[in-house]
Amino acid sequence: MPGTESSLTTRTNRSVQQLHEGELPQGKIEVAPRAIASIAGRAVAESYGVVGVAAKHPRVVGVELLSPEHYGRGIEVHFTNDHITIDLYLVLEHGLRITEIAHNVMANVKFAVEQALGLRVVQINVNVQALRVNPTSS
Repeated sequence: MPGTESSLTTRTNRSVQQLHEGELPQGKIEVAPRAIASIAGRAVAESYGVVGVAAKHPRVVGVELLSPEHYGRGIEVHFTNDHITIDLYLVLEHGLRITEIAHNVMANVKFAVEQALGLRVVQINVNVQALRVNPTSS
């Protein structure tokens, strides 16, 4: 329909992507940072060398691995000028090349979020909170 417009917005109510005129009726779609963190968390979990997502602020005793429903505590999503920045807090497997794992995680998360939402991810930061040492490999 001419004159109708729809937009995809975040919880911050910023317009992220304008759809072509006439595609959908007027309205908006809101995507919460928690939903984006869930998509990113699934991509992280499927990445080789990743033990899990850790809490951003580790406890005094050690690092807390999070269950999938609590990934929001270890994955932060920020919206800047209609783009997404994601901070990941991870535990990786000891004995593997950390930079390779981090680059693979970045690529997997970027692909997953961009495919699911059609939004541009401009930056992914991987923060390694700990390394898991397998007792049989030492």
